Amino acid sequence: MRNLILVLILFSISNGVYSRDLSKDEINAVEESIKENLKDPFSVVFYHDDYPYPDKTYIYCGYYNAKNSYGAFTGKQLFSVMLMKNNEGKLLAPELSGGGRDPSVVASICASAGYDLPVKKIFFSDVNKEREKNGIQQLSKSYIRN
Repeated sequence: MRNLILVLILFSISNGVYSRDLSKDEINAVEESIKENLKDPFSVVFYHDDYPYPDKTYIYCGYYNAKNSYGAFTGKQLFSVMLMKNNEGKLLAPELSGGGRDPSVVASICASAGYDLPVKKIFFSDVNKEREKNGIQQLSKSYIRN
């Protein structure tokens, strides 16, 4: 049993397959970036998850729910940001999902970065090409949506 556990650990390390939680600074940068484009930034609730493949891609995806201009919550919305540092070392998280971008495009951006999310058939091949380029396991065909 011990040998099996050791083999599994070594296999995981050798494949570089892991994820991690965001740091507090990363969470702050992500949330500030998303809040910039909301009608009511004080109403937002964030749903953070693991950051898969942090050494292979700079894309982080999560969900938020915020109030619209009518004061009603819109439901969970997928977002994507690019985590990076500027020349002074300040952490930045420019939003890639803003401006009313089609949710299927946002899902494709996230799926390309290693998130296992449903994508439209038209994007499926490109998503897997990007995943392959970054050394990320291919997205299964069960994730294709029309």
